[in-house]
Amino acid sequence: MAIILLLLFSITYGFYNMAFVERNFILDSYGDINSHIRFFNTFENWDDFSYSYAMFNSQLAFRYIILICREIFNQSTLTILGYISFLTSSAFCFLIIREIRSRKYLLYLLLLLLMVLFTPRVINLFVHGTRSGIAFTILIVAIMYLKGTKQYALFAVSTMIHLSMLPFISLYFLYYVFNNRIKKSFLTSLFILIVCSFFFAMIAPAFYYSEGVNQSILYMSAVFYVGLLTIFSNKNGIKNLYGFMAAGSILIIFFGYTIDFSFIRYIGNAIVLYLLFLVKEGEIRNIQVFTISYVPFFILTSYYSIANYW
Repeated sequence: MAIILLLLFSITYGFYNMAFVERNFILDSYGDINSHIRFFNTFENWDDFSYSYAMFNSQLAFRYIILICREIFNQSTLTILGYISFLTSSAFCFLIIREIRSRKYLLYLLLLLLMVLFTPRVINLFVHGTRSGIAFTILIVAIMYLKGTKQYALFAVSTMIHLSMLPFISLYFLYYVFNNRIKKSFLTSLFILIVCSFFFAMIAPAFYYSEGVNQSILYMSAVFYVGLLTIFSNKNGIKNLYGFMAAGSILIIFFGYTIDFSFIRYIGNAIVLYLLFLVKEGEIRNIQVFTISYVPFFILTSYYSIANYW
């Protein structure tokens, strides 16, 4: 019975995100949705597609999937993108919920779970950034359920779909390379993350173009607030794989601010990763502290989203 209820909730969440895909298209919002639709509106045949991607592009795999789905299901690009958003968001929601250890923890996690899932930047992961959403879902499935060759194969697939998965994969391997030191000392873990995150931020401009940081001071302050909360609210968090990856993502965003390079897309990933830490290993008091502290960030970013897009 519990599994059925969780599945129904996940499906409902998927439909919610699917509805947002169409709304984003109507509003002509910046993101993957309109970018893909503009591309396919000018697309005429497979030869044009092959010529456009004579050199490998990280969008190749995802657009190829869309082309195949359009041919098989005889549906528009917008409809296919909506289905993808539904599948990735509902699957991701179910993966998180099924990891909750007991009904007792579900009661304590419920409010935080709802706030995280409906945080605008998390919704953006599956709506505005459809390509990064499916890549991140594949990455998390590989981390949670696979080992060895199968895991590495899915790592490769997620990177082919969206190059932004490379830092997460690097943080994953980094965690296990320095595992003994990370588990012994918070400061050592933080130093390793600072050095590596700085490196990722510095080399990113060589692989990806950014128009620069265009958030307001208030919004950036909110990002700093939730970032510091993620890193310092529980020193054991950084000793967990998901907490370690969340902290690394936050630091990449911070270093991006210093060089006027926007990594703001990572904030949704970081929040979800930290939620996974709390779901798997967080103690009740840690969950309560983070939930109460997260409320201001949720309210502010929700207000910002409503004011700008509704």
